[in-house]
Amino acid sequence: MNQNAPEPVAVAETLAEVPDHVLRGLPEEVRLFPSAVDKTRIGVWATKPILKGKKFGPFVGDKKKRSQVKNNVYMWEVYYPNLGWMCIDATDPEKGNWLRYVNWACSGEEQNLFPLEINRAIYYKTLKPIAPGEELLVWYNGEDNPEIAAAIEEERASARSKRSSPKSRKATASAWRPDARRPPRPTSPGSVGMSRPRLQPSSRGPSSKSRPSPAP
Repeated sequence: MNQNAPEPVAVAETLAEVPDHVLRGLPEEVRLFPSAVDKTRIGVWATKPILKGKKFGPFVGDKKKRSQVKNNVYMWEVYYPNLGWMCIDATDPEKGNWLRYVNWACSGEEQNLFPLEINRAIYYKTLKPIAPGEELLVWYNGEDNPEIAAAIEEERASARSKRSSPKSRKATASAWRPDARRPPRPTSPGSVGMSRPRLQPSSRGPSSKSRPSPAP
C-alpha cells in the first residue's frame, strides 16, 4: 500500500440530496442548512425558539445486526429483549428522518440536545432553550450529567404514571382475550434511559474519553 497516497476527500452533503420525506417531516421550529461544526454535512437549525425539555423523535433507520452495518456514521444501538443489541442505521437518507442530520457538538458546553431511549426508540430532548439561528447539536455524556439524569428520571416517572393511569389499565384489560395466549414479556435494561451510543456524524465529535467506546 502506498503510504503517501492522499486520503479520500469527504463528499459534502447538499440540500438538493435531502429526500422529500425528510423535508416534509421537519418540525416547524427547525430547517436544514449547512452545518457549522462540519462543513461537509447538513445540519439542523432552529428557526423559532425551542423550549428546554422539548422532545423530538424517534430516530428512524433500518434495524440491523452489528455485523450487517458497513458504516457506523449515523446509527444508534438499542437493546431488544428478544433480539439483543440491534443497530438503528440511518446511513441511507431514504431510510432515515430529519434527526439523521443532527450533528455532534464539539464539546459538552456546546451541546443543546441529549439522546434518550424510550421503549427501545431513540429520542432527542433539549437540554436548554435553543434560540433561532442556533444549530441543534447532540452529545452523549451518559447519566453522569445531573441535568440529563434528572430529565431521564422525569421520563421514567411519566412512563410509570401513564402505565398506572385508569385509562391505561382499562385499555389493557379491554385488549386482553382469554384465547390469546402470549408469552410473558421479558425484561430489558430499562424502558427509559440512555441508549448505547453509536451515532458518530463527525470526526470532530466527542472523543472516546467523552463517550463509551464501541463494543466489539
